[in-house]
Amino acid sequence: MLAGLLTLVAVASIAANAPESYKQGTNYIPVMPAQPVSVNPGQIEVLEFFWYGDPHCFALEPYLESWIKNKPGDVVFAYVPAVLNPQWNLAARAYYTALQLNISDKAGAAIYTAIHISHRELATQADYQSLFTSQLGIDAKLFQSAWNSQAVNTRISQAMVLAQRYGINKVPAFTVNGKWLTGAGFHLSDAQTMGAVNWLTQREQALLPSVAP
Repeated sequence: MLAGLLTLVAVASIAANAPESYKQGTNYIPVMPAQPVSVNPGQIEVLEFFWYGDPHCFALEPYLESWIKNKPGDVVFAYVPAVLNPQWNLAARAYYTALQLNISDKAGAAIYTAIHISHRELATQADYQSLFTSQLGIDAKLFQSAWNSQAVNTRISQAMVLAQRYGINKVPAFTVNGKWLTGAGFHLSDAQTMGAVNWLTQREQALLPSVAP
């Protein structure tokens, strides 16, 4: 009930705070050069570069979640943990471990809550293992296997390369279809950030070839 109410509030807030248009150079910038995307033709890719420890990423989550639930079917969204300094590596590993274990949504909510509401320090592998085992019901050996897996190592490396290619230097940051960057540092509230993502997505949708009936 509460989650549904928060979603309705977030959707209404995004709509109410969205201007008629956003300004290039102020609210978003082009990615130069444009980057290749990992979606099929006819689809639009949206990425969020984030860090669990960032209060702005945490505050944005209700707005982002409501946008994800209401986005068009041709829009493909993915989280990308940013590793902008060595201290952020653990959080990235936690995200990809959860993804490997097919519990990324549950784990993300638990991690954000632990850090920003319970003020719990998650500074070591042992801290994350305790959270995964006690709150998410993951067996310790299964956690360790995923945490230390080559698949997780590879995904972290790919995320670091992706952040470098897009020139990400702060979070939350959103890329739209490899062409546009918005988010932190672009003079936007949380609701306006998702409004900008939506607006840029709609611009990209307008460029898709029409499908004959």
